[in-house]
Amino acid sequence: MDSLKPQLPKISNEDRTPLVDVLLELLAWQQIQIDKLKQEILKIKGETTKPNIKPSKMDEDSAEDNEENGDDSDKSKKNKGPKRSKTEYLKIDATIDIQPDNIPADSIHKGFRDVVIQDIKFETFNTC
Repeated sequence: MDSLKPQLPKISNEDRTPLVDVLLELLAWQQIQIDKLKQEILKIKGETTKPNIKPSKMDEDSAEDNEENGDDSDKSKKNKGPKRSKTEYLKIDATIDIQPDNIPADSIHKGFRDVVIQDIKFETFNTC
């Protein structure tokens, strides 16, 4: 939509007639009106000028942290809360051992794994 604006050729004084002068004035007036309307559109959109987008400070912060601390592992530890088990404070009402219905002959016992489902603790048998 933004095409190049055609340039008017130079018009010598001998080629200028009253009609040509009026048309040149009309073109100049139209250009002024177009510019005013473009400015009004930008004002309505809230973009009176090109938006001033500031550079990201993320790169600066990480560079400063790396210089001061050597790495940013302290910063990640600072933001995290204490680690704790999700089931540590969970009251276990019953423990049920579940045995598989059929065990394939070529399966290998890899141990047990505790699984907590709601308030019941299950001990499962791992097979492959």
